[in-house]
Amino acid sequence: MLGRSRIRLARFAAVATAVGTPLLLAGCTPPPPHCSGVAMTHGQSDVDNHGSGTTFCLSGTHNWSLVPKNGDRFLGPATLNGGNATKFAFSGSAQNVTIWDLSIQHYASGDQLGAINPDSNTSGWTMLGLDVGYNSNSGIDPPSNSVIRGGRLHDNGQEGASAGGGSHNITVDGVEIDHNNTRHIDCGYEAGGFKWVANNVTVKNSSIHDNLCKGLWSDINSSNGVIQNNRIYDNSDEGVFVEISNHFVVSGNMIYGNGLRNYNGCGWVWGGGITAAASSYVDVYGNNVSGNCNGITGVQQDRPDGNPGLLEFFNVHDNTISGHGVSGAAADNGANLSTRHIDYTRDKFLNGQTFCGTNC
Repeated sequence: MLGRSRIRLARFAAVATAVGTPLLLAGCTPPPPHCSGVAMTHGQSDVDNHGSGTTFCLSGTHNWSLVPKNGDRFLGPATLNGGNATKFAFSGSAQNVTIWDLSIQHYASGDQLGAINPDSNTSGWTMLGLDVGYNSNSGIDPPSNSVIRGGRLHDNGQEGASAGGGSHNITVDGVEIDHNNTRHIDCGYEAGGFKWVANNVTVKNSSIHDNLCKGLWSDINSSNGVIQNNRIYDNSDEGVFVEISNHFVVSGNMIYGNGLRNYNGCGWVWGGGITAAASSYVDVYGNNVSGNCNGITGVQQDRPDGNPGLLEFFNVHDNTISGHGVSGAAADNGANLSTRHIDYTRDKFLNGQTFCGTNC
């Protein structure tokens, strides 16, 4: 496992050098400590036979479905393989669970559910250095107050990660999220890299790329989101899509090659490297946005499902935006966007990028 991590880190460094940006190291995950706990040999019966807060040492490959107790820790390296039949690798209502250095593959959870799928009323899961791939729907559905750090979420049938059901306070740090939605689920439904309906979500220091549909997608009144210092590229829809959400910061990201296969097409202002749809108090600054279907865009449509569902207080400043396409805001419902505090200031528009203000 350590050798593979070094190979991936070296590849990441080469990409960073090629595009002229510093290597993002903040989210790197150290290898797990030497495991001196209980050797797990039988799966769930081992959990049942030990008290809360046990450290379990896993090795080999197993088709297990585990329901932890409060404070349990599961340390690899090991592989859990659901054989395309077992629903979940981890589930249940335990609090403060740690999962470290495991490969989780071929689990058959239901629609919008993760191979790691704690109950919505649980909290405080820490997931470190995981390789979660080839599962039928979502890779991870994190509960509230959770951290996903390091590792890779890839080639899952629906999305790399999804968060909803009242969850909040989720951090994704230094994770590679790529090649998800292998089932080609409708991009207007729910699919792609990471979609959340949750408050206080932070995605930082991560690489989100080559997902079918959107790279990062907040929806349905999510608030207080931070998308910072990521590399977001070659996703078929928008790189970052903030939809009927509010109070977001999108800063310091390198965003390129997104939206070129957008299911709405490249017309109007869809398919932005960054697009805010009927969202308010969105601050977008210090990003390098290049070669996307469109640049940094805002969309106003009638959204009675939003609170309030208005494109307003959209502050776009100090970004470099280049390539074909447009940057600016547009409405399809006759709204006068000039009164909405939509401001583009100190942005550089280069190499064919068109700025159309609030009248795109």
